[in-house]
Amino acid sequence: MIDLLHRLVSRKKGSVLVMSVFVIALVSALVIGILQINMSEIRLTQHRVYASQARALAEAGLNAALAEIRWDRTWTKGFQNKIMSGEEKFGGGDYDVDVNSDNLTISAAVTSWQGYTSTIEAQITVSDGNSPYIIRIDNLKVNE
Repeated sequence: MIDLLHRLVSRKKGSVLVMSVFVIALVSALVIGILQINMSEIRLTQHRVYASQARALAEAGLNAALAEIRWDRTWTKGFQNKIMSGEEKFGGGDYDVDVNSDNLTISAAVTSWQGYTSTIEAQITVSDGNSPYIIRIDNLKVNE
């Protein structure tokens, strides 16, 4: 009888050990899966932030060109590799701005330091009269 009880108790100890290992393996797999999903979400969020920074730089280039034209309606020089510096440095990149005087189109292209690109093209109308001129954006294209 004592021998039978001893065998039953030892079998239960073995099954508890197997169940414990199984539960630990299951929980570990679950934790690893959740961590992988979180890492993917972090990467996606990073990409969105970098793309938004590139777009903000392109908008800064467009705004810089609009500011120049507001004071000199004949300005068509544009900017080449203008680096954001000082208080304006929020994206860590540079922008190129081209002004087409034939159809009054401003194109701003950006490459951020992370390698993300963005372009903004605006077709504008400039008022007659004296400086500062009123500028109307007739058509705006972003990343097309």
